[in-house]
Order: sequence, then C-alpha cells, then structure tokens
Amino acid sequence: MKLYGIFIILAIICALFSDKIDEAVKADKRLKRVVVIFSAGVLLVCTIAVIVIIKKFSEW
Repeated sequence: MKLYGIFIILAIICALFSDKIDEAVKADKRLKRVVVIFSAGVLLVCTIAVIVIIKKFSEW
C-alpha cells in the first residue's frame, strides 16, 4: 500500500509543477499536456489498485 501512496503523491506533484517543467524545456505547452495526462493516468491506476486492495481485505 505504501508504494501506491508514493506513486499517487508523485503524480500529484508532477501535475502541480507541469507548468514549471514545460517552461524549463520550452516545449510550448505540449509537454505540460503530456505530463498532466500521464499524471492523471498514474493517479487513476493507483486509485483503482488501492480500492481493489481495500475491498479484498474487507472481505477477509
């Protein structure tokens, strides 16, 4: 469960700083879009995994 928490925190941090990352590499907002979409995907996958784990342990 700790590993999922780390990925969720990293996804949120990447999404929050996507503007700064985009400015640093001068990608004209293209990289920002990629970072935000990737972060949202990681967040979604980790959230689903946490829900499945919680559901599995609640039945136990």
